[in-house]
Amino acid sequence: MSKQLLLLLILASFSFFASAQKKISPFGKIDTQELELKSCSYEPAANAMKLFDVQEIEFEPSASGVKLTTERRVRIKIFNEKGYKYASIRIPYFSKKRVTKIKNLDGVVYSVDEKGQQVIQKLEKKDFFKEKSEDNLGIINFTFPNLKPGCVIEFRYTKIEKNIIQIDPWIIQDEIPVAYASTILTIPGESRIKQKVFGADTIDHQTVSLGSKEYSRKRHIYQKENISSFDPEPFMSSHKDNLLKVVFLLIPYSDFFTDLLLRPKAVWNYTGRSLLRSPNFGGQIKKEIPGTETIIDSALKIPVLSERIRYLYESVQKIAPDNPEQTLYPDDIIEAWNNKTGSSAELNLILLNLLQKSDVIAFPLLVSTRNNGKIDMEFPSFGQLNGVDVLAADSNKVYIMDASLKYQLYNNPPINIMNRNAYLLSKDTMQWVEISDNRPLLKQVLSIKAKVNEDGSLYGNALTWHYDYAKSQMLDSSDEDDNDDFIDKKPLGLKIISSSFAHIENDDEPLQQNIEFNYEPQNTGDFYFINPEFLFIKDKNPFLKETRNTDIDFGSNQFFSLGFRLDIPPGFQVEQLPKNITVRAPDSTFFFKRTIVSDSNGLYLSQTFEIKQSVFPREEYEGIKQFFSHVFAIMAEEIILKKKK
Repeated sequence: MSKQLLLLLILASFSFFASAQKKISPFGKIDTQELELKSCSYEPAANAMKLFDVQEIEFEPSASGVKLTTERRVRIKIFNEKGYKYASIRIPYFSKKRVTKIKNLDGVVYSVDEKGQQVIQKLEKKDFFKEKSEDNLGIINFTFPNLKPGCVIEFRYTKIEKNIIQIDPWIIQDEIPVAYASTILTIPGESRIKQKVFGADTIDHQTVSLGSKEYSRKRHIYQKENISSFDPEPFMSSHKDNLLKVVFLLIPYSDFFTDLLLRPKAVWNYTGRSLLRSPNFGGQIKKEIPGTETIIDSALKIPVLSERIRYLYESVQKIAPDNPEQTLYPDDIIEAWNNKTGSSAELNLILLNLLQKSDVIAFPLLVSTRNNGKIDMEFPSFGQLNGVDVLAADSNKVYIMDASLKYQLYNNPPINIMNRNAYLLSKDTMQWVEISDNRPLLKQVLSIKAKVNEDGSLYGNALTWHYDYAKSQMLDSSDEDDNDDFIDKKPLGLKIISSSFAHIENDDEPLQQNIEFNYEPQNTGDFYFINPEFLFIKDKNPFLKETRNTDIDFGSNQFFSLGFRLDIPPGFQVEQLPKNITVRAPDSTFFFKRTIVSDSNGLYLSQTFEIKQSVFPREEYEGIKQFFSHVFAIMAEEIILKKKK
């Protein structure tokens, strides 16, 4: 090949690369058009938008290990004061044993002064704060100063990760619109990248070959323009399940034969067996943990296997720190046991260790929690996983456990993996298992006794029993499930005089809440309007939108009941009562029933609301919307009392 032809080919490849990317201005410089921009062209109501969010990732293997280098730049336009919150930035990174370093961190604010001149203010080193949020996770926090409507902020940083080949998913969508997003992955010629797009059919993807035959490189360019902001919907499975994103699988060395082995089942099996053989994972399940001998001896003396499992689970649960790191990769479990500072992986490997040494059949269960998103089983990337739980079995029951959850009962599947698939690791077989449970694990029972005072107000006591998930959610404020529950803590007109709890430490009993209250119902003249739901169900229907973009996930089957006894003095009379009614979905997945009876001293209302299926596809939204609209209209019906003259 002539030198001229070779030069033309090189120039052509660089020309292709240049044309494949949108041109953005250098860091520290800004176009006047960006400062003059008044709104997002395709989402005019947005308070802010990302002008671009771009990153370049390079994978570099060597004799001493591998290195992932990520260079990221983000530029954000602030349209108004409501957009100021997007000027507070958090950059998490894995900090333990210096696996990850954050370097070259810069920030700048662009604005225009009274004379119409550009003002550029750079952040100083003192503006960046490092904090340690968990054992192995560091966070860099910074907030851009001197903001005003119309300004633009920008930051950049370099992240260097050693001995890590898992590329983080590329989250393209955000809660503000994104005008342009791109990821460039540069890998050796013998390596391969597979990608899976979630939330869209396709992402623009182009590949450029670089370098010589002796040292070839491949550059994968992914980009997307005019990305709408993400609009969260009530009771969706999680943000990450529904955001536009790309998950990557990096294959360090690839040829014809390795490609044949890259079938999903083969990759999951190979990686799972590698974990079991790994000294840092499977090897730790067999370790002797000093200080656990007494616990194991005590466990072996418990004849009932379910009680033995419970005893070991609660023994590990007691050493769990508040808000432990959620991770798939453990450090030393002996150190975690001694210091009581374990991550979720370390705590659950300790539990596996104790179970197996106590003659309980138990296996590791690789999981992705609710906030991390569902696993695509056909795309074998361990980057989708973020935890290891425990599966234990006796003769007639299976227990799914996570000892890092402080208030989680041993005999309930952890709520953060309900309705998810998990990967069971066993030396004999590897298999996917579905985590589900048909019991109404979110259950609340409320009993109210109240009397009407002479001024029309109500005084009374309420007892609420919180079962299973309802109990753990009440006790654990760190629960990662971000869906709205049904409890309204302070309705209009309600004054809580006192509140106390019982059975906090007793796992065999529901959490009992005792409330003493005054309630002033709305009134017009001599008429008083009492909503029986004032202590129980939210008055806002979560399904008001005409259409639905995401599937509905209630987390578990649910049961709510209300018993309301109201004593009415002789100075009042019942003017109107809600009607007795039963409403059920055609397939009985939803059920609502209300009955009300009255006598000379007052009235008693009984109400039940059940959800008998926890997950529904968005295609069934119309029927769900109609049911909830009907039931919430019924629950808005009031008891009307009239004061006698």
